[in-house]
Amino acid sequence: MSKKKLNIVFVCLTIIFPILYGLVFIRNFSEPLSGGGDIDEWEYVGYYLANNISFNPFPSISFNHNQTFYPFGTTQVFSDWSLESNYWFAFFYKNWGHGPWLNIYYVLSLIISFLGTFLVIKPDFGSKKAFFTGFVVTFFNFYALNKYPHHYNHSTIHWAILSLLTDFILLKRICLSEGFSLKWVFLKAFILLACLGMNLGYICGFALNSFTICIIFALILLIKRHFEGVRSPQLLFNNWLTEFKNKPYSFLFLSIPILLVGFLFLPLVLQIYFEAKTYKLDGLPAPHFWSNPLRMLLPYFPHLNALHNPFINNLKDMPEGLGSGSPGWFCLGLGLIGFFSNRKEYGLIFIPFLILLIISTFYHPNRIPTLKIFPWGAYNRVPSRFTSLLPVIFASFFLPTDFHRIPNYKIIIGIFTTFFVVELSVVLKYRFEQSPFVFESNFFPYMEVVKNQRGEAVLDFPYCIVGGDGTGLKENLCPIFTKTCNIYALRRFHEKKVIGGYYSHVPQGAVDRFVKIGIGNWVKPNIDSWQFASHIVNVMDNQQLEHFIKYFQYNDFAGINLYVDLIPNELAKQIIEHIGQPISSTISPGAGKVVFIPKPKGWYQFINKNKAKQMHFPCGCS
Repeated sequence: MSKKKLNIVFVCLTIIFPILYGLVFIRNFSEPLSGGGDIDEWEYVGYYLANNISFNPFPSISFNHNQTFYPFGTTQVFSDWSLESNYWFAFFYKNWGHGPWLNIYYVLSLIISFLGTFLVIKPDFGSKKAFFTGFVVTFFNFYALNKYPHHYNHSTIHWAILSLLTDFILLKRICLSEGFSLKWVFLKAFILLACLGMNLGYICGFALNSFTICIIFALILLIKRHFEGVRSPQLLFNNWLTEFKNKPYSFLFLSIPILLVGFLFLPLVLQIYFEAKTYKLDGLPAPHFWSNPLRMLLPYFPHLNALHNPFINNLKDMPEGLGSGSPGWFCLGLGLIGFFSNRKEYGLIFIPFLILLIISTFYHPNRIPTLKIFPWGAYNRVPSRFTSLLPVIFASFFLPTDFHRIPNYKIIIGIFTTFFVVELSVVLKYRFEQSPFVFESNFFPYMEVVKNQRGEAVLDFPYCIVGGDGTGLKENLCPIFTKTCNIYALRRFHEKKVIGGYYSHVPQGAVDRFVKIGIGNWVKPNIDSWQFASHIVNVMDNQQLEHFIKYFQYNDFAGINLYVDLIPNELAKQIIEHIGQPISSTISPGAGKVVFIPKPKGWYQFINKNKAKQMHFPCGCS
């Protein structure tokens, strides 16, 4: 087969494989992305952007309001921003309503990862290695694959993958004095700016970490060569100037996508950054999900599976995500063989990636805060999320490898083929077993009932007012975290304001206002543990009931979303007896059966939000 035909085949496969993965493993291309827990957050952030962004002329977001944490409100700046997917969802939602927009985006993300890697790597290492590398960073990125859908914005990391790979190409061409065109510089600028559309707290940060380390290293090398009398830096800039003079309009055209992503992302990123800095959270000890670096040695085998994060008691860590810290033996083996077989010729090129690998792998938010030397690393509280970029680093180490120069290469190929088949089979089997969430047929009619009721807000009960940093948990403001943490995000369907909210960080003042009025006294969970509490166990006494009813009366609630599977039957009967009969019911994502009890018409006369904000427990508020 000719090289041209082979390239066409490879390009087609980089598109076909992700589509097949979507059809076989995602399967939901007819309904919104949902399922309870963190899953509901990803559409909500896009919904929030759609309704709170303005262009004057640059984009700006309104962060402070009481759409959540009703009636007091709080800042939305600590939402899990992933601006590209947020814009994507906002565009389709505004024009066509709810739909499978994020699942379509997910498949496109896989295509960009695979196809983009092929196109970036091919000029330097050939089409076969480019295709192989694209497959590895896309489908052997087990940690990222398993982030879908729970941590969706850590599963769509395409620009970060391409950013690290172009960092590696940049280092290679500078260290080996190969040079690169001005078009390549424009490509790198576009990819780097596009990374601002990835998850800001982690994925974008990792890409910026890599670029910062690599560009500092490259500049030091170029300056050193300049003082040594080597003219390569000057020749490089002269060549760029000649390129621009020869085709100025071509480069003006190439600047359009750079300016577009800069326009859409950069103003919002700066706004989010400076708004977040006003809350002075950097110095606070952060709850963390530290992953022991030894997890890098764990494989994805049938009876020794990194997916389930084994050996927690032995490693004394708190891994987050399936396969925390582990790229698998196939990727790890590629990295080790690539590093040691290419260290003589590529040792200098590997140094920045080694630095990135060390400071990221051994990072601990409180004890070894290496990543906090970067301004965008201030809120990084989950070290293991760097796992999704380990396959990229190890694949980069492997790129220059010539297998035929390795002793006993046939045996090594056999071992690696075994790792390839076993680990891919184990992970894909697990992915296939994860069925997509399907809404009940009465879910959307239920949301329409809530939406059409008089009142600006709805009271979710049990409620959840919490931060990913643990704010609100000890105050009993989220008694059943695992089942209710994101019921606030259902407001993207009913469009009412809600009492709850769940953001990566919540200012203590936002929680203190709820503590002061005493709503944490209403209920008691079955166990005092945010990880294991599953239901409410108490019935309200007279003081609790009076306080609950007055709070409901004073605020402009349209009614109550009563999650009856999470509370005792006696408590449900108590609430229904004192407020009224449900008029609709459905099954909510994650929290089970929910019934809607509208506010009695005669109670609207009691609405007084100032009184609601001044309440305390016991009530005494008549």
